Amino acid sequence: VGGPVVVLAAGLGAWLLAGAVLRPVERMRARAAEISAQDITARLPVPDRDDEIARLGRTLNALLERLDETVTRQRGFVADAGHELRTPLATLRAELELATRPGRSQDELQTAVHAALQDTDRLIRLAEDLLVLARSDTATLPLHPRLLDLTALTGEAARAAAALAAPATVTVEVRTDEAALVTADPVRIRQVLDNLLSNAMRAAPTGTSITLTVHACADTDRVHVTVADRGPGFPPQFLPHAFDRFTRADLARGAGDGTGLGLAIVAALVSAYGGTVTARNRAAGGASVRVHLPAAGTPRPAAVVSGPGGGTHVGRFP
Repeated sequence: VGGPVVVLAAGLGAWLLAGAVLRPVERMRARAAEISAQDITARLPVPDRDDEIARLGRTLNALLERLDETVTRQRGFVADAGHELRTPLATLRAELELATRPGRSQDELQTAVHAALQDTDRLIRLAEDLLVLARSDTATLPLHPRLLDLTALTGEAARAAAALAAPATVTVEVRTDEAALVTADPVRIRQVLDNLLSNAMRAAPTGTSITLTVHACADTDRVHVTVADRGPGFPPQFLPHAFDRFTRADLARGAGDGTGLGLAIVAALVSAYGGTVTARNRAAGGASVRVHLPAAGTPRPAAVVSGPGGGTHVGRFP
């Protein structure tokens, strides 16, 4: 007689207990169903206790926090990209409209077409930079790493930069104390060097020099690449955001033709190889950006150019 009563009481108690335990789960489920792409700041209600359900709620809220940051960053990236694209596109349209007006002379047409070509080149560079950053965010950037000696690559980058800087009589000095071996994609590392040198050239005053230094540190198994200029330096408020996208210090450093993506691309490419990059102002004046890359094996001795460098390989490119 008592058996059915005990079973019924036990079932009722189990039902009430399960309802009490699962009630927070139902509240979290209902709140999760209400969250949409327009309300990414919402969070799940977490019971004020330390059990499996509370820990699950906190874990899910941490996941929502990361998703919120990612979506916010992507929205900002799209907005900034649209802003950067709008100006050259509007200029290009105005130049083409000017070229199509009747009565334009041959010289005026050539001037308009030349300006349109310059804006088109700027748009192409901007699109390529945006593509690199977008692929780096999704880890789909094509990389072809191999054993690479930075000593030779930095010399090539310096020669190319010096040719562009020649009208301003800015020189580029390359200093390496030994061969620096890394495992990386030479195309991407060259892109890093070109961006750093381009950034320095925009700030370098006429008649000054840019120093490109490569140093293999055996103590830390790192290869350090430093590009330093003798310009006005970075504004103090810019340094914490030097590698953020669409962040520019050009106006304070004497130029305004950058897109604010150069250092961001440097940080993304260096990070792809397990490296880091830092920016600072030099005590003697000017700015310095240093890339730290993991060394590949033991650096081998390099050919040394004789001179007053005391065993330092120094190349100067006018």
